[in-house]
Amino acid sequence: YLRWPLQSGQSRIPQQPPTEDSSGSSNNDDDDDEDWPAPAAVVSTIFADDRPAAQAFPRPRVVSFLRQSSPTLVVQYLKYVFETWHDESSTLHDDMVAAYLDMLDSTDLHDGDAEPGLRQQLQQFLKSSRHYSPERTLARLPDDRLFVERALVLSRLGRHEHALGLLVFSVASLSRAEQYCVENLAQRPDVFVLLLKLLVSPPPADVIDNEAEEIRAGRLEFPGAAAQPTEQTRVQIHRQCVGHLLSTHSQSIPVAEALPLLPADMSFSHDMFVYLRSQLCTLDQDMRTKNVVRGLAAAEDLQARRQLSYLQSNSVVVSETRVCPDCLKRIGSGTAFVIVPSKRAKGHVVVHYSCWQRGQSVARATNGREASDVSTVSIEKISAGSDVESPAMPRVEIKWA
Repeated sequence: YLRWPLQSGQSRIPQQPPTEDSSGSSNNDDDDDEDWPAPAAVVSTIFADDRPAAQAFPRPRVVSFLRQSSPTLVVQYLKYVFETWHDESSTLHDDMVAAYLDMLDSTDLHDGDAEPGLRQQLQQFLKSSRHYSPERTLARLPDDRLFVERALVLSRLGRHEHALGLLVFSVASLSRAEQYCVENLAQRPDVFVLLLKLLVSPPPADVIDNEAEEIRAGRLEFPGAAAQPTEQTRVQIHRQCVGHLLSTHSQSIPVAEALPLLPADMSFSHDMFVYLRSQLCTLDQDMRTKNVVRGLAAAEDLQARRQLSYLQSNSVVVSETRVCPDCLKRIGSGTAFVIVPSKRAKGHVVVHYSCWQRGQSVARATNGREASDVSTVSIEKISAGSDVESPAMPRVEIKWA
């Protein structure tokens, strides 16, 4: 295996046809006619294979070995590791970013060019992976290009305002900035408000990192933009974008935060009309919903107050002169008693617990016929000097001399 060339860019030396001397024998001293396999086939055969031996290889050492040959082989190997073995090692994910950057350096790509598939793969990896280190990745990115990738890494760090500044001014792509807000709306609900601030009141040139004046004023990917817009044209384009954002994403931009940001000389366009009408409809719907909820809460509170008033209106006074209607003995301070409803008394009666228990035994002995007129019973064993409150029973007042 060590004889296999792993350099992806290594040129294959075509084999010369053997020449025969006068004796008829070949003069090819090397006699090396074997076909060398492609580097990708080498990686697939040895390292990126489903055999247990390939899975047991130390992956950082494999990456280091393949990096000496070509970053393309590193990307091929790590793709297999992530997709097949689901490796979540932060070191390997950082190696994947480093391999992509090495491939970009070798091809010398810039932001102004049409983005090839290589940069799209890197951007997709930065969006999907949650295991690479944003700090280390940000340190690896160049300062004069790859602003889209830098914005994706900044979003992982929560620095959305800085990321939007790069997309609006350095990349000069308003459509990318809008897409960025849509993708990060769940993480940062006010991300559209941040974009409005940048469009209406752009910061000074020395605030945003890596801003070249010719890049900021040169390319604005928005309908109706000129190739080289002036400052006045750029302000007009930004305001058109503000109206577009307000009308398209009205549900994500609170009116209380958007209106103070708008300049006084901004024209009242159709987009503004659509935004304000949507916000007024939303506010009216919210007000109606809150009124319904408030009415239901008031009715529930009134019902609970009536029930509490009814329960508190019925009371049973237990004093030292209170007599049990069953045994006609006084209910003393150390006696356990029961408060039960009574149809005959049209209220509640207080009996000894032992008397009530004896009545229940007689009722069971008579095959379910009640020995008294008690229908439902709630037992409370109450000591002297205590008050009992129960939602199903009347209020109890105990008065001992």
